[in-house]
Amino acid sequence: GLVSAMRKISDRIHELSITAANGTYSAEDKVMIATEVAQYKEQLLAYSNSKDENDNYFFSGTKNSTQAFLMAPDGSVTYQGDQTAIFVEIGSGEKIRVNTIGSELLGNVSRTADDGSISKVSAFTMIDDFVTALNSNNSTNISRAMADAESFSNSLSKKQVELGLSQNSVANRLEIIEEKTILYKNILSKSVDTDYTAAITELSTNMLALEAAQSTFAKVSQLSLFDYL
Repeated sequence: GLVSAMRKISDRIHELSITAANGTYSAEDKVMIATEVAQYKEQLLAYSNSKDENDNYFFSGTKNSTQAFLMAPDGSVTYQGDQTAIFVEIGSGEKIRVNTIGSELLGNVSRTADDGSISKVSAFTMIDDFVTALNSNNSTNISRAMADAESFSNSLSKKQVELGLSQNSVANRLEIIEEKTILYKNILSKSVDTDYTAAITELSTNMLALEAAQSTFAKVSQLSLFDYL
């Protein structure tokens, strides 16, 4: 999935930051590392602008016809979507979120300054800063890149857990609906109620409602939410 692919990138960047921080590596070695790191920015941008089968962008919020992230000629990357979370009710008042906003996913890298203050930077900025640090052989900022990459990996890991829990909720609800549908069908087939017409009407109505819900849940379980786990 997309989040898993992003996680691999963040883990690799973290690994490279540890390597670069090793005092045995020369300035020339770090320039070579910078070349690899820079490539991950392009990969991350491609993942963040992925589309579903209906040509909608995964990470643009409700502006799913708008490219999520745009890179300017100077290399800066900005988020083009909105901040709207989309929820779907799956029964008994329970709702699950079925979209992930790009700015939340890629704009929440925690960076701690020398004075202890914490700010948020994007994953793209993190990569740019790491590349600059490598090319200039700036050991302080190379060390900062380690913390940045670790923060990014932790953020993606948390998102994977959230998506997994939502997926389980949908699967459990769907199982309940399927069981109830079978039960109603059995009752209907064995009904000997004197008011048989009323029984058929009531049970048929319930079955239709359940089958409609079943169809809805089946669609929810196939939403992009679970494609990018």
